[in-house]
Amino acid sequence: MNKKQLLSALLAGALSLSMAAPALAAEAETAAPSYPVLTQDGAQYVPLRAIAEDLGLSVAWDQATLTATVSNDVWSIQLQPMAGTAGVSYVEGAVEAPILLQDDRIYIDPDFLAQYADTVVTVDGESATAAADAMAGTRNAIRANDYGVKQSYEYERYEVMVPMDDGVKLRTIVYKPVGEGPWPTAFTRGPYPQQEATKDALGEEYASRGFAYVYQYCRGKGGSEGEYVANVDERADGIASLNWLNEQDWVESIGMHGHSYLALTTWIVGDALPEKVKALHAQCYGVLRNLSVSHSGLVAADNIIAWTMQNCTDAYDYDYYLESAQYLPGIKADDDLWGGNVEGYDDWINHPDFTDPYWDEGCWGDLKRAIPEIDVPVAIFGGYYDHHYEGTIEAWNMLSEETRAQSHMVLGPWNHSFGFATSWKGGENYTYNVDTDTFNWFYSIMVNDTVPATGVDAYVVGDDEWVHLDSFPMESDGELTYYLTSEATESDGTASALSTEKPAEQDTFTYVYDPTDPKFTEGGECLLTSGELRGSNELSPAGYRDDVISFVSEPLTEDTTLAGNLVANLFVSTDVEDTAFTYTISEVDANGVAHNIRNGLLTLAYRNDRYAPAVYDYVPGEIVEMEIESLPIVWTVSAGNRIRIDISSSDFPEFTNHTNTVGNWAEQTETKIANQTIYVGGEYASSITLPTLSTND
Repeated sequence: MNKKQLLSALLAGALSLSMAAPALAAEAETAAPSYPVLTQDGAQYVPLRAIAEDLGLSVAWDQATLTATVSNDVWSIQLQPMAGTAGVSYVEGAVEAPILLQDDRIYIDPDFLAQYADTVVTVDGESATAAADAMAGTRNAIRANDYGVKQSYEYERYEVMVPMDDGVKLRTIVYKPVGEGPWPTAFTRGPYPQQEATKDALGEEYASRGFAYVYQYCRGKGGSEGEYVANVDERADGIASLNWLNEQDWVESIGMHGHSYLALTTWIVGDALPEKVKALHAQCYGVLRNLSVSHSGLVAADNIIAWTMQNCTDAYDYDYYLESAQYLPGIKADDDLWGGNVEGYDDWINHPDFTDPYWDEGCWGDLKRAIPEIDVPVAIFGGYYDHHYEGTIEAWNMLSEETRAQSHMVLGPWNHSFGFATSWKGGENYTYNVDTDTFNWFYSIMVNDTVPATGVDAYVVGDDEWVHLDSFPMESDGELTYYLTSEATESDGTASALSTEKPAEQDTFTYVYDPTDPKFTEGGECLLTSGELRGSNELSPAGYRDDVISFVSEPLTEDTTLAGNLVANLFVSTDVEDTAFTYTISEVDANGVAHNIRNGLLTLAYRNDRYAPAVYDYVPGEIVEMEIESLPIVWTVSAGNRIRIDISSSDFPEFTNHTNTVGNWAEQTETKIANQTIYVGGEYASSITLPTLSTND
């Protein structure tokens, strides 16, 4: 048998004999597997197949070519044992792959696994343990780019303290390819040190592909000098930092990007971009900040109160946050509960009117004015269950017509962290990796001088497909109207019927709303901190509380796509001068289980126009119409399923509890009990209107 035949036999045996990982210790079934370590000529080797398969990688052997292949769904590594090299799908050219054959196993250098297979191997004497690199997903997002850009550059990392206009220096980390350049450069700024490992991984992946990557910490964060005051300095510091980057000889062009607060830092400099900036990529941030802070005079507690406690104080604890969100007066929560005044907090919660001049001043005014002046292509990402969703759509519509024509917006079934928020409806096509999209957006524009996509892509929940649109909210081509009735119906709880026929006779439903005993959110779209509540969740049975009035339709005879803002027109009265009415519209499956589609909320003070100043003109006992509109969505209700609407007066902690007293919630000090009445049929026929879209469109 010649050398090649012998090696073939050894390798075939090595890869066909299972090479099972060593058994777990009997006394510790959950302990990490331990692998043998071989040492030869001072080098260490660990078993390839056992480690790879334990970490979910595929391993195969090609007898004809004597090639071992390790792969996942993004990359593959073809090992050539005879040559001691490997072809890595995301790397240009062959790389060195030290391999050893012994005891019917293929052993490989741990450093190779770390560098190319996202595997962290810890060697302790003659044994080793292995774990997947926490940054594997981030790295694979770039490796999966549509343009097939492979790693082909050595890179360097260094840090610079970049001076701002007032002399404060901000810690700035630079990854760039080794070479003369200049290089296209991705840039982002943020206040979260916990993201450094992710940024480092992105920096390595970008720089090894001929792209510089620069990230910077906001003042007072992550090693930057100065004091962090949320939002206030981001425009001035962002402009100064962009100008610094623009002046670097090694920078050819700039693409600025970010998610959430890092999208704020991207948007807020949009009207002051230096000449090298060619593209922006902003994810999950509303450019009209008041839309994610308050709604109809009530504060988005799970967003702004929780975020403030987490990022501007040392007081955060979830239960303590819930207590703080119900504290009266809300404007004093920081002073009375958190240890002292938090700069900005009083203003954020104390200006509920959409037209309040406060939102046109300072950083929020700068943010609003920047959007129409942007003159480079922008990619925008938003989620149906992201608390910034409404303001994200406004960002798209505020772009100039010329800029919007060369921009792209993607709206999917996600929460703020891109979690799949409608998973109960099924689907496999909902993923849309923002790291991949950011790289492709910048590479196409800054290297290929081509905008890769324009218009709006929106996910259709239930159909598991995407629709391409020219505008959003999309125009529907029909509507489905249900009237609330007092007719009893079968349901998973206590409910009355929704009917397509308007009831001739008038009737009423009454309930007592006590602000100190609110109905808790079970699923919603304006949540940030209560992670388990974000999205379309299983709901309690219909009428599960005395202050929840439920109505359920007959089963739908065909799949019906809802497209746009869902609207409830409720005729109501109460015995107080101001209060709130809320609803949840849900889909009830064949087993009687409901999951929310959309929520809505409106107060009497804002009943004429939630975007206008509050008008406290309600006379107790007066019957008024409340037109409560949800945020838009594209959702297909399955044939055989039902529509349900639950009406109440609270939705906590998605929003603070209405106190049933007149005035600005932030300044109120007491609560009242409200006796609420819902009118159905006759002259006061309450209804819900669901915009629909023909499936063949």
